[in-house]
Amino acid sequence: MLNQPASVAEPFDALDSLSSAALDKWWIRRLRKVFTLAAERLPFYRDRFRAAGFDPARFRTLDDLRAVPISNKSDLLAIQRKTRSHNLGIEFEADAPQATVTLSLSSGTSGTTFITHTRTWTKMQGRSSCRAHWWAGLRAGSPLLMSAPAWHSYAAIQPFIAMHFGMPCVVVSGTYLPRFADRVVDAIVRFRPRFVTMFLPMVFSILATARHQGIDGDRLFASVQTLVVTGAPITPGMRQHLRRLSGVARVAEIAGSSENLLAVDCERAEGLHVVPDTCHVEVIDRATGRAAAEMERGSMVHTSVIPAGSVYLRYDGGDAGVINREPCACGLPSPRIKLLGRWEDSFTIGPHVLLPYDVQLAIEEEVPELSGAACVITREGLARGTLRVLLAEPEHAAASLLDGARAALSRRFGVPVEVVGVLDLPLRFKGVPPILSEQEAASQL
Repeated sequence: MLNQPASVAEPFDALDSLSSAALDKWWIRRLRKVFTLAAERLPFYRDRFRAAGFDPARFRTLDDLRAVPISNKSDLLAIQRKTRSHNLGIEFEADAPQATVTLSLSSGTSGTTFITHTRTWTKMQGRSSCRAHWWAGLRAGSPLLMSAPAWHSYAAIQPFIAMHFGMPCVVVSGTYLPRFADRVVDAIVRFRPRFVTMFLPMVFSILATARHQGIDGDRLFASVQTLVVTGAPITPGMRQHLRRLSGVARVAEIAGSSENLLAVDCERAEGLHVVPDTCHVEVIDRATGRAAAEMERGSMVHTSVIPAGSVYLRYDGGDAGVINREPCACGLPSPRIKLLGRWEDSFTIGPHVLLPYDVQLAIEEEVPELSGAACVITREGLARGTLRVLLAEPEHAAASLLDGARAALSRRFGVPVEVVGVLDLPLRFKGVPPILSEQEAASQL
């Protein structure tokens, strides 16, 4: 079945119509080219390939990826500290004298590295990102409204997307701008976009601001056919919650990073398809370093297939996720992944190593009436072996629902649980429950 030709209803181009086996062969050719160029021209990879005994000329199957050493952000930060330079030896800086090189800051909790973009990278990544947005439902027509922080590589290709589809584009800069949500509401009302892509916490701020102006979600998003959210993994209940709040029939998810990871929902919304001309993705067992079993949680490792700008090969960005290689009913040949959060945000309680995503999912599965309710996990609770959750109570929530959630979570995880209803959550809330001290949370309200 895996070798059967795909039957995508509206393919972006011929790549979408390959079988999964044919796509694997395409990936092998592309990866071999990138590995060869990296060994010839990029000092970081030349040294690491030599130390690992990896020869790109012998790369023949995707299983050969196991011979390629994995790198992570700490490896790059170490070089940056040693050389005191933004040039890390992973950059194809210019493929022609007139090529423009730009440096975009990639922020992060573990330190800051630099991303090099070239004209060639913008063209190749731009077209691949157009594919991703096509899969999410973008079509030429009314204005496109997008959000992106200036430090993310996504901002560099937004003009390309707008020009490719030949539509005006309204760009909102920033990850979370509750103080300026009224400007975004105004933009939606004025420009009536058909396609909106927005960081998840901004959606809640926009809806809340619109309600204060007497505009309900159905009216605000009346022109919108697709609402794409990014910046945090969404649970099924959160997706349904957003549909109810906005009235938008299709709520899609895009996941990506400045280091060239990109995946997006198809219309089935049963996992995010890896965008093949951006990257190849593996999920690695954290204990053994081997490929994780199908739908088994592990570390997301991706390899860029774009030989331009900063190149990340078998890069572990710190994300936890699963992979599904079974054929999708939509016909797209690339496997589906689901990012579940960052391992640095995981915590141990009782016998479990959990991610905040697990708590959000458990709440909506055990008490469906609380689907989409935002929450915070407190450090004070974890310090005493208790899962203490601050839950922003929906308007219809009764005390019995909170009691039900407490009992259900306690049964599910086998640990003491406290669920406390609050009126609001701190500014650091980003759609997936953060782990904060209650004192810190109170200071932000």
